Amino acid sequence: MSERPATLSRHRRLPRAWRWTIWVLTVGAVFAGLRVLQSAQPAPVPTTFSTGKVVVVGVTGRYQPAAADRAVLEVHSNQVQAAAVSVRARYIGDCAAAGWATLGAGRRTSVGSLCDPQVEQQRVSGWDRLLAAAAARNGDARLGTLAATVPECVAAVGPGAALAAARPDGTVADYDTVREFVAGGLRTPCPITVVDAGGESDSIITMLADRPDTTVVVTGIGPVAGSRDPQLQILYAVPVTPAGWLTSASTRRDGVVNLTDLTRTLIDFGQRGTAGHAAPVDGAPLQVRPGEVRADALSRHLAAVAALSDAVLRGDLALGVGGVAVFVLLVASVATGRLAAARVILAFGCVLPAAMVLTGVVRWWAARSPGPVLTLAVVAWAVGLTVLVITVANRRRLPVAVVGAAVTVATLTVDAALGAAMQPGSMLNSRPVDGGRWYGFGNVTFAVYAVATLVVAGYLAERLQRAGHRSAALAAVALLGFGAVVVEGWPSMGADFGGVLVLTPAVLWLLGALSGVPITWHKVLSAGAAAALLGATISWLDWRRGAGRSHLGAFVQRVIDGDAQDVIIRKAVAAGLSLTAPLGIGSLIIGAVLWVIVFRYAVPALADACVTLRAVAVAAFGVAVLGTLLNDGGVSVWLTVTASFTIIVSALLIDRIYHRQRWSKGSLYVHTSELAGPTLRNWHHRKGFERACRNHRWCDPAVPQP
Repeated sequence: MSERPATLSRHRRLPRAWRWTIWVLTVGAVFAGLRVLQSAQPAPVPTTFSTGKVVVVGVTGRYQPAAADRAVLEVHSNQVQAAAVSVRARYIGDCAAAGWATLGAGRRTSVGSLCDPQVEQQRVSGWDRLLAAAAARNGDARLGTLAATVPECVAAVGPGAALAAARPDGTVADYDTVREFVAGGLRTPCPITVVDAGGESDSIITMLADRPDTTVVVTGIGPVAGSRDPQLQILYAVPVTPAGWLTSASTRRDGVVNLTDLTRTLIDFGQRGTAGHAAPVDGAPLQVRPGEVRADALSRHLAAVAALSDAVLRGDLALGVGGVAVFVLLVASVATGRLAAARVILAFGCVLPAAMVLTGVVRWWAARSPGPVLTLAVVAWAVGLTVLVITVANRRRLPVAVVGAAVTVATLTVDAALGAAMQPGSMLNSRPVDGGRWYGFGNVTFAVYAVATLVVAGYLAERLQRAGHRSAALAAVALLGFGAVVVEGWPSMGADFGGVLVLTPAVLWLLGALSGVPITWHKVLSAGAAAALLGATISWLDWRRGAGRSHLGAFVQRVIDGDAQDVIIRKAVAAGLSLTAPLGIGSLIIGAVLWVIVFRYAVPALADACVTLRAVAVAAFGVAVLGTLLNDGGVSVWLTVTASFTIIVSALLIDRIYHRQRWSKGSLYVHTSELAGPTLRNWHHRKGFERACRNHRWCDPAVPQP
């Protein structure tokens, strides 16, 4: 009888190794299948203006189709391409003049306080001041880029349009006032004409739309004077084929484009396939998803895009209020010794990031009441995932924190494999009015993903090390950690350059700490160099794709052009401002206190149960610090990493105390005298006790371990 446990143990080692192998192969096959599924999606087709002339009519404050727009859209429903356009200039809420200047520069710019442009003798007045405003604070927009890169002339009608059509010296090739334009029969002497018609916009749009030899592009250009409303506005083009919803590589969202994408498209049209020099613009050529576009559909689409910015704030507010209530309930549960309830609450906190991402599955933004629908969606996902985590943790004898982290890793990895399909509707993503992160993983998403990955990797390493598989433990950390790095940074998935720079050193640190290799400054600098090299390699591969490249490849082009320093400085300034703001300072202080508690009290309390936890905590702290310094989100990374890791450590502590109580109360407790019993039943209990101790290390140290 005494030989039986050893014999069974030897027989179990090989199947366990095979189970790990099968798991790895299965996960790899599922991930590959998702990538194939994503790549098999039909790509949008390029937008081409088949007429000989293009007239761009810019309108201010056009958040919904006006009566004239509706009439044009209904008449040309099979020849319309439409979208919501982000009119954000360099600063959110800039006046319409900044939108006109952005259209002409192909990069976001500012006009300072010069919101009432004037034209004198075919030249924009105060041009030198406009150039200075564009260059202020490391601005890199080059006013006059549109006219400078188009071989033929660009005409302007109205003072705002002159900002878009001006050459680099401020002169305009052909300029008319609105009155002269109407009196001249809407004369268009150049292939491209930009029109700032003001109050005459609707009548001019109606007349131009009936011209078969002219493509009319109607676009919102900025907020009305004094409103500073950054909401996306209307954009449509007629007559064009095929009809459908506009998109671009800049946004990767059907029916959403940037104003700079129109600049890029106008330049391509003006060059007409000639060997013109590459324009230093940030926009990508407009593309289209074929389909019928009607006025009502466009109106609903614009409202839905607005809900992504507005309703999500109400959802965040509801989540915040609910979070305070849940926190109070958690404190009360712990204070009264109701650890089962506390365990459920912390499980809820562990899966909340995954639930916030999964809101992107539900088209809540298209609902009549998007705010309540969003709130219900995130609560439903969170409750469902909590039940799943508790069930799996109980049946498989796993910590709820680890199961919750694994759910988060799985959710975000699946989303990335599908091309970050859930991110547009995710509560973790930036709002459309910010005009920032249109695709891939943003700063908050990266922070959640990094913490969850490190926790799961550390737990797997501990399980394998306790089983005597030291090499397999290091392999698991490397596979999961660097797999997450690739998912984070790959252009068609996470597309996050900063995430690669931050997560790579954290994974290397964890590998070094688990392998027992002494950590020196030389190794730390080598880890940083490895992260930079990996990020540069991914960006270079993206740059080689050409027109479809992401912002990673676009940054490589900036390096080649010699103006990458402006982007770096602006991001550094943004990060610094987030830290020096009152909210940032408060967040740093609170976060520092939480990290002291984690390292001073929580990690030592779990040291015998979670041997790898200290190394994971150091890696997570490194992500918090580096992520704050290297991302323009600044303090948002610090807050997210700190909150996520604090919740996970709290869940581990509660789990440990909860299971200690269960063992000590006798429901699962096996006395040491029973462990030494000769019967098969006692041997079975002994093996169950050993397995619980090995998997969880939740056993009370006062109880002798077998």
